[in-house]
Amino acid sequence: MIQFKENNFPHSVSETVMREVYEDLKTPIKLGKVCKSEEVYTDSPSVYFLDGKWYMMYLTISKECAASGYSTWIAESEDLIHWGCPRRVLSRSGENRWDSKQIAGYLGLPDINWNGSNVPDKINGEYIVSYLGGNADGYEPDPLYMGLAFTKQLNNPSDYRRLPKPILSPYDADCREGEKRALFRSFIFKDNDGITGFKYVMAYNAKDSEYKERIFLAVSDDAVNWQRYGDSAVLDGTLGNSNNKIVADAQVIQKGNLYIMIYFALDYGEKAYSTFACSYDLVHWTKWHGEPLIKSEYPWENRHAHKSWIVRHNGVTYNYYCAVNSNNERFIALAVSQKQ
Repeated sequence: MIQFKENNFPHSVSETVMREVYEDLKTPIKLGKVCKSEEVYTDSPSVYFLDGKWYMMYLTISKECAASGYSTWIAESEDLIHWGCPRRVLSRSGENRWDSKQIAGYLGLPDINWNGSNVPDKINGEYIVSYLGGNADGYEPDPLYMGLAFTKQLNNPSDYRRLPKPILSPYDADCREGEKRALFRSFIFKDNDGITGFKYVMAYNAKDSEYKERIFLAVSDDAVNWQRYGDSAVLDGTLGNSNNKIVADAQVIQKGNLYIMIYFALDYGEKAYSTFACSYDLVHWTKWHGEPLIKSEYPWENRHAHKSWIVRHNGVTYNYYCAVNSNNERFIALAVSQKQ
């Protein structure tokens, strides 16, 4: 474990800056479903631009979850609104591997810059995809590990090369108390300003013995060998709120010297919603306590509206998120900042 690096950055973000960020991120116009299947749930989008086209990496799991598990798909779009041509790139299998039954992929090294290109970066000529991996059927059964795949062609399933062992595990010697049951969604990004002293940072949520989830950091110079960064979570929803169960699914955006973390929160007995926090040093995060970025508003999302991925393109903010309703539907929906 690496201790948090000492620095002279402010430990809090002003209310004025937080309000400015909210105004940039808010997407009041909901367009509804953009990636939905009648046979499976669709979930956890990662959106990027490559070779003149937009792509969405996302997860599926059968509605009969007990006999299923996550797999990873990619869809494409010309306009960020209409999505099609889905193809599976990471599949469950009958092999006796640690990641044979659960393989939930998340795009690594996206362009985190606000108003950036949205083109993912490479390592030694290859793209990377981190994934939640496990060897048991069901909906996120313990234990769950963190895996990594390399590919020269993100859209070609036969080109993916998975590492033989997890890059992080709930059984690692340096595992913190809050992550000893399962590791979940990961977001790997470049430390453009060298704040941590390492090339790459991973933000991920993990579950403790009480089934509460928090967001932690890990660091690496090669994206293969990772060390946990700090001895505690950087975002803990239970601080000041004993009713919080989950803060999870981080996406990090950089705007100048400010880092913005998009995440979702869930309190016991409530509906999950997307919100954000801001930081200058990736360690001390100021939470937004105003209106959520995304919340349940309509019958087709009356249980949860969460797990956002935000894209900024041509002055428009796009918020792709997971909508869940009481009709046993879970799908990816879209909200935008301006009428399309």
